[in-house]
Amino acid sequence: MTQSDATMTTRSGTRRLLASSSAPAYWAVVAMLALVGTLITDSYIQHVLILCFLWCMVAAAWDLTLGYAGIFNYAQIALFATGAYATAMLTLKLGVPPIAAIAAAIAITTLLGLLIALPCLRLQGEYVALFTFSIHLAMPPLIQLAKGFGTGGTMGLMGVPPIKLLGFTFGPMNKLGWYYLALTAAAISVYVIYFVVLRSRTGRAFVALRDSANFARSLGINEFKYKLLAFVLSALVTGFAGALYAHYTSVVTPKILGNEFILLAIVMLAIGGIGRFPGAVLGAFVVTILNELLRDAGTYRLLILGILVVLTLLLLPQGLASLSERVMRLIGQRKARTKPKE
Repeated sequence: MTQSDATMTTRSGTRRLLASSSAPAYWAVVAMLALVGTLITDSYIQHVLILCFLWCMVAAAWDLTLGYAGIFNYAQIALFATGAYATAMLTLKLGVPPIAAIAAAIAITTLLGLLIALPCLRLQGEYVALFTFSIHLAMPPLIQLAKGFGTGGTMGLMGVPPIKLLGFTFGPMNKLGWYYLALTAAAISVYVIYFVVLRSRTGRAFVALRDSANFARSLGINEFKYKLLAFVLSALVTGFAGALYAHYTSVVTPKILGNEFILLAIVMLAIGGIGRFPGAVLGAFVVTILNELLRDAGTYRLLILGILVVLTLLLLPQGLASLSERVMRLIGQRKARTKPKE
């Protein structure tokens, strides 16, 4: 890639990022979801939407590193599990209040993200993927070995206490309360990632390093600094989501490190569109809802989701986020064909 090509690629990537959507439109959608919450009375639908909000946080944080910073990080679910286990152990074993435990869990997960990032930044491409995925694979045996320290081993931890905030108790049965709590957490997290971080100089540095690392370094962009920052920010949001998940379900087991969870997260990004807002968010909603609808399919559920990914990649290579662009292009082509010649 020549310097001029790199410049054009970086600028086009930045333009796509800045033109993807507006903050007022984003908050309008959030307000609409808040209004929808007052109309939904079915607890199961509320439960599915709560999971959608929590997965939005995980998918958006992963999109930050994988889609925008170009880091092949596959330790995302390990970070999610760290946040969940940290808050569960602090509340159940040490009696720490849930709010303080969540804050501590976020700090612990962020620190783990930093520790994972340091060796990763000495590696390139597929070696980063192998190293981070090995972290994921190492987590279940570590949890088993640390049973004496309060991880619960294969049985996990049950009875994670509810969150008490502003006089409200957010327990597993308080679906409406959790709906708004999860919506608030997801809305703020997604906004900070896509509208604050990625639209700042830091975000432009991420995109530049992804599109052409050599050219970005020639402009004085510190690759180590910005990639480390991407890891840390992603770990922070993911740890927050994991901690909320633990208090919502009140149960944390090694199952969250199983193949199903990481495959679902991968499918979310693949279907939604990597590095194209709001691809990760759309993917989180579509896959979470489909996963619940396909529960009765049993072992065929993941097969069906896999086929859906293949079809999406064939029909929409850039994910659902590119659907509106394709529709507008088709409308423009039709208008051009039907326009009478002078």
